[in-house]
Amino acid sequence: MDLAREGDAPELDLEDPQLEEKLVNELKAQGVFDQFRKDCLSDVDTKPAYQNLRVRVDKSVSSYLSKTTWRPTLNKNQLRNQLRKYIQEMSGVEAGVDRIVDQIVNPKLNTTFMPEVENVIY
Repeated sequence: MDLAREGDAPELDLEDPQLEEKLVNELKAQGVFDQFRKDCLSDVDTKPAYQNLRVRVDKSVSSYLSKTTWRPTLNKNQLRNQLRKYIQEMSGVEAGVDRIVDQIVNPKLNTTFMPEVENVIY
C-alpha cells in the first residue's frame, strides 16, 4: 500500500491532505469497505432509529405523492428530484440519520472497523 513503505515501519504523513482518500481507496481495493457496508446494512432494519425514520419518510412520501396528479406527460425524473429535495428538507431527517449511525456504526468502530483499518495500514 502507498501509505507505508515495504519492509519499513509504517511512516504515515498525517499532514498529507490525501491520506484519508488513500486509506479509503485501499480499503475499497481490499474489499474491506464493502464488508463494512454489508455488516452495517445487515443490522440497519432491526434498529429503532431506522424503523422510526422509515415510517416518517414513508408517510411523507405517500402524502407528497397523493397531492400529485398522474398524467402520461408527467416528468418522472423531475418528480423524483422534487421528492428527494422534499425529504431532505424534512425536519428531523438529518437527526434520524445521525441516530442510525449511532446505533449501527459507532458500536462497530473499535471492535470491527479499527482492527481492519489497522491491518491495512500496518
